[in-house]
Amino acid sequence: MRDLCEREVVDLHVFLRDWLAGVLPRTPDAFRRFDSVIGDDFFIVSPRGTRTERAPLIEEFDGAHGAMAENARSFEIWVENYRFHRLIGDHALVTYEEWHRAGDETSARLSTVLFGRREGAPNGVEWLHVHETWLPDLAPAAGERFPGQAG
Repeated sequence: MRDLCEREVVDLHVFLRDWLAGVLPRTPDAFRRFDSVIGDDFFIVSPRGTRTERAPLIEEFDGAHGAMAENARSFEIWVENYRFHRLIGDHALVTYEEWHRAGDETSARLSTVLFGRREGAPNGVEWLHVHETWLPDLAPAAGERFPGQAG
């Protein structure tokens, strides 16, 4: 489970980078990589404290395809400091830092994720819950945000 979760964190963030940059085609098959791993009762708490449930999150990301295409050459999303904390039955708790860069703007947040095992998911796990907190001095400038960064 430890390796499955780490691979899922990395793979999904590669998808997000490529989706937002418009590198991937805007097709249901391409978007299924995101849609298929978000659990039915999923919700995320953004660094600003906004809670977003599965349906609105899926809609927001679907609509954000290519939103960073103008900055595609300088747009990056990457993960650092992944840690597997606990396995309880078919559930795992992990944390990682998610970093974004577009042009001269860099932001980073600490993400805490609850994963569950799921047969048929690309890496055998689904995202059940995410809670994000800005890392000190690494929140985007007031009013600025990357697509998919609710709240």
